[in-house]
Amino acid sequence: MQLIEEMALHHENQGLSRIAGRIIGLLMVSQEPLSSEQIATTLQVSLGSVSTNMRILLKSGIAEKKSVTGDRVSYYIVAPDAIEEEFIQGLERILSLKNIIEKGMQIENLKESELVMQRFHEMLEAIELYRESLNQMLAEWKSRRM
Repeated sequence: MQLIEEMALHHENQGLSRIAGRIIGLLMVSQEPLSSEQIATTLQVSLGSVSTNMRILLKSGIAEKKSVTGDRVSYYIVAPDAIEEEFIQGLERILSLKNIIEKGMQIENLKESELVMQRFHEMLEAIELYRESLNQMLAEWKSRRM
């Protein structure tokens, strides 16, 4: 459970709810797909909370739904490419910052400050390097997994 709580705190720092992070942690250490009821019982949270957070994890691509023939219950696993999705989401957060910086560069009174414009340009350069490096790393990772 300690590892699950550490995963929860990590994902909470990344913008997810703590419960979503706990679900990710639980799914990562589980040998088998888990139902919502199993997740709720293990984490001692409500079924509604599991349902809400599971929708977020499914939409983000971090978790996947699995079905069992003859069983109407839905089961969940960590998506095989969950780490790639986490990297992509980190890139999306950085690109959001890039958009804000670019807007700031259009503000007339900020354009007058050489120091501010230098900061903006350095940030944009770092963001571009991050984007390029992440794209290279993801391509390398995909080729290793095949």
